[in-house]
Order: sequence, then structure tokens, then C-alpha cells
Amino acid sequence: MGPTGLLTSTKLRMPVSESVAVRLRGISFVVERETAQIIS
Repeated sequence: MGPTGLLTSTKLRMPVSESVAVRLRGISFVVERETAQIIS
């Protein structure tokens, strides 16, 4: 495991965590919208 291995793992990990964050943000957005409809 050298600098190249580190770079590869970082490159692979970033898109995964980004897509997870985007998905979580989308879910929370939908939940907030549904909750607002129920309250009103």
C-alpha cells in the first residue's frame, strides 16, 4: 500500500459517500414535504 493505493481508495470512496449524502438529502426533503402536507 503506497501513495498510489491511497489515492485509488480515496477516489473510490468519495463518489460512494457523495451519492449516499445526496440520497439522504433527497429522503429528508421528501419527508419534510410530506410532513408539511399532513400538518396543513
